[in-house]
Amino acid sequence: MSENGFLLIADISGYTEFIKLHNLAKKPVFGAALAKNFESHASTIVADLLETVIDVVEPNLRLNKLEGDAAFFFSSEKVGSTSGDLIFEVMAKANTAFNKKLSDLAFVQACGCEPCTQSKNLRLKICAHKGNFSLNTIRNFEELSGEDVILTHRMLKNDIDSSEYWLVTDAFHKTLSSKNKKKFTKITQNLESFDKVKLNFFELGSPIPRNEKVEKQSRAYNWILQAGYFASAMFKKKRAR
Repeated sequence: MSENGFLLIADISGYTEFIKLHNLAKKPVFGAALAKNFESHASTIVADLLETVIDVVEPNLRLNKLEGDAAFFFSSEKVGSTSGDLIFEVMAKANTAFNKKLSDLAFVQACGCEPCTQSKNLRLKICAHKGNFSLNTIRNFEELSGEDVILTHRMLKNDIDSSEYWLVTDAFHKTLSSKNKKKFTKITQNLESFDKVKLNFFELGSPIPRNEKVEKQSRAYNWILQAGYFASAMFKKKRAR
């Protein structure tokens, strides 16, 4: 069934650097075991951050699927919001919630593993478009398809030298108020399969998240907190199987 609406991807920047485990896994004896443990830490942190973003974005847009370190949402005349300005506000709230969650998770840096110590460098980037798509249900799963769905995903593969920004198409930009339109800068990007595409760019540039309460606590206390946090996440994951 053909639909018209908003398409949005919230993607965690810095994920590749976040899970630099390949060299560790090659080390003898304990390398593979440590890498597996550290990778579970990375997965837990990313899942927590994505959950935070999803909680803010829904129900204004419906979550379609999780794509590794990204979440893909959509709305139409039948589902979610049809207001570009409302979605703009949701994007702002998602970014604020993401950074607050990073601040709340500052205690994980006491772990000392690469993913935990580098978690403070993670950022959120959002790409959004308004267009047409087909919505099909396959075994209770909603599958979106169409050229505009592909375009929205291709927007993540750009040449922008920034880890925290919003990138929207002209079709999305046109739905915004004059005030919100002015926040964006016009740019052109060469996107795979689409060649040169005119887009609208808004860089956020949030500072590294701080948590004074966590900073005042002893490293030993924060280590206990992070151990409990990851143990709880592992327990929940096992129960869900």
